[in-house]
Amino acid sequence: MIVFLMIIQVSCILGINLSDVDLLEFIQQVMNRLKDLEEEGKKWTRDFSPYVIDLYKDYKIIAHGCHVQSSGDLGYEVAEGVDRHVVSLVRKKCTCRTWDLTGIPCPHAIKALEHDKKEPLNEMNWWYSKEAYMLVYQHKIQPVRGEKFWKVYPSHAMEPPEVHKMVGRPKTKRVRERDEARKREGLWSKSRKGLKMSCGHCSAPGHNKRNCPLVNSLFLS
Repeated sequence: MIVFLMIIQVSCILGINLSDVDLLEFIQQVMNRLKDLEEEGKKWTRDFSPYVIDLYKDYKIIAHGCHVQSSGDLGYEVAEGVDRHVVSLVRKKCTCRTWDLTGIPCPHAIKALEHDKKEPLNEMNWWYSKEAYMLVYQHKIQPVRGEKFWKVYPSHAMEPPEVHKMVGRPKTKRVRERDEARKREGLWSKSRKGLKMSCGHCSAPGHNKRNCPLVNSLFLS
């Protein structure tokens, strides 16, 4: 059940609509993916991931150019060119903050550990280890039968949500856009915005029949 809920959550994050993709097929893809990742972890020849080992090798090359200047109560002072950093082996921290943020000993920490006759790989964070990787993918999704074998009970039916009466008088007309066409005589017409006015009596432009000068002259006479 937990794995199923995780699948639903991942599908929402990835934007996958489960109504368009067969759920069983999606579960099968996840099962194959978990199996491939587990097989990849079994091929690791070291106790840590290949990416971390490659990064550790690069750090070790940089550590060859570093020098341990002094040691005190706070740790070691390691010089890298013109820069100096303080490494605390007890707190597993360095002022460059690489060791703090990644859990991988930085070049300055590697140099301080080698100066202290310690193996830097032993200070690597456990989450990068092969043991942690295999524990992540040890859980499997159990296979299920086809949809036609599923048992459907009346209690599983989903009822529509209850209709709640909103506060205030209900709206009879929807909110229209600013330039939306108006409805007259049961037909949709174009907006009259920008049209020139014409008189219905004399057909002259610029006025309507209410302000028609011809009609006004007849009344005055």
